Amino acid sequence: MKITHDIHTHTLYSLCCYDPEATVQAYVRRAAELGHTVFGISNHLWDEKVPGANDWYQKQMINYGLAARDSVPADTCGMRVMIGAETEYYAMTDTLGMLADTAQRFDYILVPHSHVHMKGKVCPDPDDVQTRRAAMARKIAESMPYLSEAQAKKMAGTLSVTDLEALVYAEPTDLAKFYSEQMINSFEALMNNPEFIKMAARVPTSVAHPMHACCIPREQTVAANWALPEADLRRCFEMAKKLGVGIEINTSCFNPADDYANEANIRTMKIAKDVGCKFTFGTDTHSLKGLDSIRKGDRISELVGITEDDLLDVAK
Repeated sequence: MKITHDIHTHTLYSLCCYDPEATVQAYVRRAAELGHTVFGISNHLWDEKVPGANDWYQKQMINYGLAARDSVPADTCGMRVMIGAETEYYAMTDTLGMLADTAQRFDYILVPHSHVHMKGKVCPDPDDVQTRRAAMARKIAESMPYLSEAQAKKMAGTLSVTDLEALVYAEPTDLAKFYSEQMINSFEALMNNPEFIKMAARVPTSVAHPMHACCIPREQTVAANWALPEADLRRCFEMAKKLGVGIEINTSCFNPADDYANEANIRTMKIAKDVGCKFTFGTDTHSLKGLDSIRKGDRISELVGITEDDLLDVAK
């Protein structure tokens, strides 16, 4: 199936976007050239009514994100252009970054549960990694006594798990098992979050890059994806189906090598399809050129078995 929508895109309104060409106007023009009938802008946003935003999100509040609507050109080349948002979910504190009432100001909402790089927010370090961080903080404090204890801990906190294993001798952590467990736990927690349940009932909502631990080395993400138990995936997707929540096929998460032969996300999405979930597609692009990667979705939809009937209404 040719995919004719993309509702996960980031323009310069998202602080992680550095492409000077990533404007709303340029995106709309290119989306039309790609043959889209539906197109959405979904910059990162946090609701100022919700406490707990980190420093990064505090610069990306609701009115700031809604300003993108003023940049939509009058001529959208026949496309339905929507302004949505990608908010956040902190599983460790069960905090959804947007209230359901606020979400109604947008055409749709994307909610990730898998931004594991947000340390202390989405998922904790494994116990053995926490022990290593504490040991590393002590080493830093001993070698640089002019630092405060808090500064030494902060420096140790920036190191990756791989760096810690090299600097503090220990047996390697089973990250595949750890992250697969965290993906299941955080997805279930999101489906049970009372504010998310209200949001899903009021606004078209899709889970961004589901079950895909983001921003860690790709080999770790792939191993974690293969480690996801089928029974757990089915249980999670049944919850999403019951709430009417979409499952996003995020083309940036799929490796097309050998016609996706070793792509664990294909397996995951086939399970979601078998359960009866509805889908949305998105490039998660942070650049104008990245919009072109939606064409990966054509082949992914064939491999998973997705047809027009399997799309969430907002994507049609």
